[in-house]
Amino acid sequence: MELLKLIAAGTNQFRPVQDEPSHSPRWVQQVERLERLRRAGLIRMPEPRRDDDQPGYPAAVGPCELTPDGRDAVGRRDR
Repeated sequence: MELLKLIAAGTNQFRPVQDEPSHSPRWVQQVERLERLRRAGLIRMPEPRRDDDQPGYPAAVGPCELTPDGRDAVGRRDR
């Protein structure tokens, strides 16, 4: 729900924290959570992909936006 609320509030790009490697467990977990939200039909987000052979995910993921189902989920949670 935290990520859905961030997207609802206008965050549409996600990045690792400064100086965090793209294969850090925190960043990998966040990208995987975003991918699960996309598979559940709650957000729209392009497929994260790298243009190099470095491990991990790209240094940014997005743009992300809520789908109608995602907006409904945030609305139900805020009641």
